[in-house]
Amino acid sequence: MAHLTTIIAVIVINLTFIALAKASEPVHSRAEQTFSTAVILTNSDVITFGIQDFNPNAITPFQDDNLGDDQSLALRGRVAVTTFPYSWELDGATERFHHQFYVRASYVYFENETKLNQRPDIKADLDINKVYSGYVGYKLTFNITENWRVLYGLGNHFMYYKNKHSYNSSDSESLKPILDGAAYNTSSRAYVAEPNLAFDYKFQRKWGYWRYTTEMNYFYGKSWDKEKRYEAGNPNGWYWMNGVKANYNLSNWAGYIPSMYTSFKRVDLGGDPIASLGTDNYYEFSLGWLLTPPILRDWVDNVGIGININYGSALKGGSIVLFFNQD
Repeated sequence: MAHLTTIIAVIVINLTFIALAKASEPVHSRAEQTFSTAVILTNSDVITFGIQDFNPNAITPFQDDNLGDDQSLALRGRVAVTTFPYSWELDGATERFHHQFYVRASYVYFENETKLNQRPDIKADLDINKVYSGYVGYKLTFNITENWRVLYGLGNHFMYYKNKHSYNSSDSESLKPILDGAAYNTSSRAYVAEPNLAFDYKFQRKWGYWRYTTEMNYFYGKSWDKEKRYEAGNPNGWYWMNGVKANYNLSNWAGYIPSMYTSFKRVDLGGDPIASLGTDNYYEFSLGWLLTPPILRDWVDNVGIGININYGSALKGGSIVLFFNQD
């Protein structure tokens, strides 16, 4: 059955993602870091974003900085991600094999104000960054038993990064000949390959089902500048997601099928994404209400609304989430 999923998200990125390039670093590292982070941010299986952000500490008694703070809420307003994924599945030669195909268009936007120092009389520069990407992927599914299955495949990212930097002070303007065309006011392209392997266990119960998934993804790519003004880089890293989710069926209502959904997952990171996300692991918890409509069931499995909380990363905080085709 075909699935069409649209996610519009507002997110927060660690300041290291948009910091000034150090003179001792290769000038390609900024674009390389951006491409690697975009691979993570555009994968809704490992990070969930919503339409409205909030600080969980304001509504819970925990008062844990890893849940979010006012600074993270301010940063969220400077960054946005939009993704349009589409997937479909075909039967294999036997009932145990299935072929899954994925395509996705994504857009990542983030801006920041930068200063050479903290002098209040100097106007901050405005730094705007955009990443456009297309994704094509394939997975082969093998049903080991009625409950267990293994999935392995390859994803392909085609990415374009563009930076626009406005020098708003004479001090920063003096560095324009050095920074322009290297760290600022430049563009890059990249191809990133992403092999992946996952094991999935689904257990049906009278009240619904619960599912455990462990998925390992590694990515490595090549980035280059069209005008060859600086050395090409290699976006690379890995992430490993372990998660449990459950779906609780509720009473049917006028042809609609309602259910409650909850999930908990841990994501471990390696390589380039660690610097941008400010950690090598984080957790996410989601809780929501889903509704399966009586029409268009070949395209729409369910729609719903809920909350998501990210714990321990630069993306820490809560958000109100709209669900679409949540499995």
